[in-house]
This record gives sequence, structure tokens and C-alpha cells, in this order.
Amino acid sequence: MPLDTDIKKLLGIIESNKIRNLDSVSPDEYRSRFKQSALIFSGPKEDVEKVWDDHFNYDGSDIPMRIYKPAGAKDGAIVYYHGGGFVTGDIESYDSLCRKIANTSRSTVISVGYRLAPENKFPTWSNDSFEAFKWVRANSDKLKIDSSKIVVSGDSAGGKLAFVVALMLLDNNLMPPRMIVSLYPSIGIDLFSESSREYSEGMFLDKAAMSYFARMTKLSASDIASPYNSIILHPKLSGLPESFVVTAEYDPLRDQGETFLSKLRDSGVRATGIRALGMIHGFASFSGVVPAADRLLRMIYANIG
Repeated sequence: MPLDTDIKKLLGIIESNKIRNLDSVSPDEYRSRFKQSALIFSGPKEDVEKVWDDHFNYDGSDIPMRIYKPAGAKDGAIVYYHGGGFVTGDIESYDSLCRKIANTSRSTVISVGYRLAPENKFPTWSNDSFEAFKWVRANSDKLKIDSSKIVVSGDSAGGKLAFVVALMLLDNNLMPPRMIVSLYPSIGIDLFSESSREYSEGMFLDKAAMSYFARMTKLSASDIASPYNSIILHPKLSGLPESFVVTAEYDPLRDQGETFLSKLRDSGVRATGIRALGMIHGFASFSGVVPAADRLLRMIYANIG
């Protein structure tokens, strides 16, 4: 399918404002620009009946969370992990998106502010995300949710974290989440697939950004091989709950996401997926200015939670 016309216009704006050389860009500057773009492109903030901030202490740090409880909320919950290559993204830049997810799903949404690279090293973001899920489950009465109806979800880096958290629960003999919903996840290194070759330039997530994230995260060889990083290598995939994987047609990460989906199915997981035609990586964060992305986002979460 041709590139969505609104996406095409958006890419023109992004291209005209992009940083031409990331070599000297600090993480703080990159984060500032990321947040500025997110606040513009994700659209106005929808009203949600109750929104409040909370936190828990882990490993000497306060891990922030923002909790959204929509009117008429069901007893399910969605723990959401933001994207950003484990380098950028935060609760504030995903506020509009999480409000949409809460209202659409009629579920309590818990947005997690896990710690980022380069200030923190792998597996900090994985551990923070795991501990956040455990906090949500332990505080289910306070949150007025059913602890057996917690979904994990996220996009890009957060899409991987949703699977990582489920795998960590299995490895610790804890009840897995009810479901995993992963949007255009970053599964691992992929230099040779068709989508990586075709869409690594001019489609928002480009080689320069991916190289920047790699420099900031500084993964060692053992980090890269870890089953909490290269999740396709994890030996317990068959124990995962129902999973839904969304890829984007014009995304360099498309093929690795679809390969992982096939691996889940081959492992016996009840796994389904869709390829978002005409869309690029990050389309959920552009739902404020791309009507087709907004419709797709709401379709994904309408029956989840």
C-alpha cells in the first residue's frame, strides 16, 4: 500500500527539522527534542476521569509512574512501557498516548518511567520494568483492578520490554500477564532483512538514530546475547500468554517483528499480528496529526484490558 498521505506530509516536516549530525548531540538535547516532537504530534490531551502520579523505590532510585483511570473503568489494567531506544522517552512525552489508550480500552493504564541509557546500563531498564509490573500486581486493591487481568504493552523499545517482563515473570515462577500487546517492537540487530534495507532512511527511524541508540546503550557482547535483550533466543517462549504484535509497513524493524511473531507461533503461543499498511515506525505517537494512525491505535486497544 502507498505511504499514507498524512504520514508523507509528516515525514517532510520531520526531515526539515531533523538533526543532521548526531555525533555531538547530548542525551539531554536528544530527549528535549524528542519530547517536543511527541507533545506536538501526539495531539491534545484527552480528559481522563482520574490521573495521578506515583512511584516506588528500587535499587536506590525512585521509579515514577503515571496512572490513568477512565470513567467506567473495567477491572483490567494495562502496564505501558514507552519507546525511545532505551535512551529517550518518558511519562510526559507519552501522556497523550496513554490517555487515548485508557479511554479507548476503558482500562486503568499505568505508564512506567524506567531508567535510561547512557546514565544506566543494561539490564536496568528491564529490571525497572519488571519491578513496576510487580508493584502494580501487589497494589491491585489500591488500584481497584483484578491482578489476574493485567496486560503488558509498549511500543518500539517498550514493545520489547513488554515481552521481557513476561519472560522475567516466567523465569521467576510468577503468574504471567494476561496478554502482551507490542507495537513495532525492536527485537534485535537486523542489518540484512528487506525492511531494514528498504526503510532505514527517510522513514523517521533511520540508521543515524539507531546508531545513536547503540552508542548510548553500549551493550557488551554478553548483553546482546542475553535472552532479555535478544528475546527471540529465550528458551521459554512457549510459556508466554496470548500475544498481539503490530508492525508497520514502512518500518526498518518490520521484518524482525514479523520473524518474532512467527517464532512465537512456532513455539505454540497464541500469537496474532497485523501489519499496519501505509504506516511508519512510531505511528502511535503521531496519532494526533495522522487520522489513520489514530483510528488504528483505537482499534488495537478497543478490546484489550
